Amino acid sequence: MPVQRSGGDATPAEGVVVSRVFDAPRALVFEVWTKAEHFTHWFGPHGAEIVACELDARPGGIIRFGHHFPEGTLYLKGTFTEAVQDERLVFSFEFVDEHGVPVRPPMFPDWPLDASIETIVTLDHVGGGTKVTVAHRVLPTDAASHPAAKRWSPMAREGATQVFDRLGEHLAMARARKEPAT
Repeated sequence: MPVQRSGGDATPAEGVVVSRVFDAPRALVFEVWTKAEHFTHWFGPHGAEIVACELDARPGGIIRFGHHFPEGTLYLKGTFTEAVQDERLVFSFEFVDEHGVPVRPPMFPDWPLDASIETIVTLDHVGGGTKVTVAHRVLPTDAASHPAAKRWSPMAREGATQVFDRLGEHLAMARARKEPAT
């Protein structure tokens, strides 16, 4: 099954929504979103390496990781609010330093320190594959209209596209390891 891509237009207040269909079963897609041993291999834009990853995909569970780039490391931490097996994940995170203290990311020096990014991941069975829809939005609502959030939106869309590219590569490798050779 070829990979199908789509992306919706969204204003910063509404967030960013991107979707893609992957040639993988929902159970595997859910696993790679919720297990650090998978997540560290694909979650991030091209050039980012995941470091210091903690994932506890259950309501109240933590999500914490760093995106390491040649210029430095950007840390994020947050909490899962929903985790429905093979169907849906909801978590929010904020930019922090290596000690977990909220910071402004280098690319957004005016980022509101009280802002977080909510991420909703929906997995739908489509044919022999899984449609993954990821929606991001800045919270609280008034932070979404902040100039930094408006600049973040196109970067988030491009980042999500790159994450989906890496996810597709990782899913292909994970499927090859799980499926017996014929």
